[in-house]
Amino acid sequence: MHTPLIIAHRGYSARYPENTESAYRGAIAIGADIVESDARLSRDGVVLACHDATLDRIAGDARAVADMTSAELQAVALDGGERLSFLPRTLLDIAPLRPVLIDVKTPDLTLMEAIIRDIRGCDAIGKVWIGARDPAQLALAHARLPGVRLLALLPDYTLADEFARAGAQVFRVWEGQMDDPAAARVLRERPAWITMGGKDTPCAVGDTTPDRLARVLAREPRGVLLNDPALMTGPRAPRREAA
Repeated sequence: MHTPLIIAHRGYSARYPENTESAYRGAIAIGADIVESDARLSRDGVVLACHDATLDRIAGDARAVADMTSAELQAVALDGGERLSFLPRTLLDIAPLRPVLIDVKTPDLTLMEAIIRDIRGCDAIGKVWIGARDPAQLALAHARLPGVRLLALLPDYTLADEFARAGAQVFRVWEGQMDDPAAARVLRERPAWITMGGKDTPCAVGDTTPDRLARVLAREPRGVLLNDPALMTGPRAPRREAA
């Protein structure tokens, strides 16, 4: 059976604080093929890794990321004394070891422009994937970064053609929606990565169980995003596709 790419969702977030350098390095050590990192923009235009719009869940701080400067964000302490990760450092430290998937969390072109700036500045065009929910963002990245790899984080599975025209090469499907007719068509007709848990499942995003994972693997996706890459690594794991 075809073995999909192992994509560490927010790094090895089952073991380390999500979206931190420890989580990214832990993902590499456990054998993930790609390390996923979220992307938001600080008030002064710096790209950092944070899934939520505020720091409430990860740091007990109700402030919005977009309202804080990079200096204020750098001072925020996470569990275990970890700090928020900024995109240039992630690209310089992690991308030489594994491709980094940048999940663009807001639809504005300003954020995509900043991501493009950092990718160019770190000479990382061939070392990243960019995932976006807005075809205009993908089209901008496609035009400004020739050869960059693009993931469609489809807000609506019927928009797959539009995202393909914008340059998307791979399409994300949620585990809990695999049997939706439009999602099933994406799985049949296009290269697809599946995110475990989340929508229409009893699991948090990225979480899974061995039985649930086996059901997903039976659909033969090109990649699987999950919080615990160890569920798919080990001495008996078959050869995986090149990232």
